[in-house]
Order: sequence, then structure tokens, then C-alpha cells
Amino acid sequence: MSRFKLFILLGVLLMAAACTEWAIDSTEQGWDAFDDNDLETARSHFEDAISWDCTYAGGHNGLGWVNLLENDLQESFNNFDTALYYDQDLVDANAGGALAATEVGEHTKAVNWADYVIAEDANYEFSHYDKVDIKVIRLTKAKSAAANGDFDTALDEIQILDSSFDADPSDPIGQAEILNKLELLITELYSG
Repeated sequence: MSRFKLFILLGVLLMAAACTEWAIDSTEQGWDAFDDNDLETARSHFEDAISWDCTYAGGHNGLGWVNLLENDLQESFNNFDTALYYDQDLVDANAGGALAATEVGEHTKAVNWADYVIAEDANYEFSHYDKVDIKVIRLTKAKSAAANGDFDTALDEIQILDSSFDADPSDPIGQAEILNKLELLITELYSG
């Protein structure tokens, strides 16, 4: 390889490393704005991060949370899905992804992503928005499991939150009881 080609290759590698650093910095600024409830500024920083390095999962994760809080559910799902494509071990992206996936009807992904969060942190709480915790993740999993017709899994999650509840998941009456209990738990969570 000629010196010129080596020099060009080295330059490209250094530029790529710099872009990732800029993406990390932009993402940190995005979380600062997010924590201040300035979603417009947060969005701008997360978009900057993605423009610096489109493979940086942290930028997609942050943008997914902004989209979720703005109720842009499909975009939220898309950003979490992209974040998890680049880094499947991001717990916060799995949590946000589960929430968005449930709302856009991607129930299998919602259950899988919720399972990941539950396995990684049985006491999960999203550090940038304390209304999202393990209870929300379990209810999300139960809702998507029921939507997929898996009432056994839905019942299991409900019983973790309310051990006194029981119903027959194989019987239509029991399935209706599971759905009613799930609706009640979700209502209680968001009204209190």
C-alpha cells in the first residue's frame, strides 16, 4: 500500500472516531435537555448525534424517548428498533422499545424487549423519567402477551404485581378477567 493510501486510510479512521465522540457529546447534551423537560432541544441534540454517527445507538435511544413522550409512537418504535439493532444490550432502549412496540401493535417485540429489561434489572427505573419503572414494563409485557393470545404469560405478570389475583387463562371467562384486571392495573397506575 502506498504512503498516500495509508495516509488517507488513517485520516478516515480518525474522522470516524471523532464523529463517534461528537455523537456521544451531543447525546449527553440531549439527556441534559431531556432532564430539564426541554424536549425540543433534546430532540435537536439527539438528531445531531445521529447525524454525526448514524450507527450510534445512544442517539437513536434518546430520540426514541423524545418521540415516546411526544406520543409519536411509530417514530419512537423506529428509533428504539434502530438503537437495538446497533446495541441490543441497551436496557433503556429495550424498556422504551417495549412501551412503543405495544402501542404500535408489535407485541412479540414488546414482550421480548420487556423480558430483557426484567432479566437485566428486576427493579428497573428509567433514570431520566421516573414514571417508567419495572411495574410499567411488566404491565406492558402483560398487555402485549394478552394481545398475542398468551394469557398464561399475561397472568404471570399480573400475579407478580397482585399475588391475590387468579383466573383461568385457558377459559374465555378467565381471559376476560385477565383483561379486566390488566385494564384496572393500568388505570390505577396512570391515575395515581
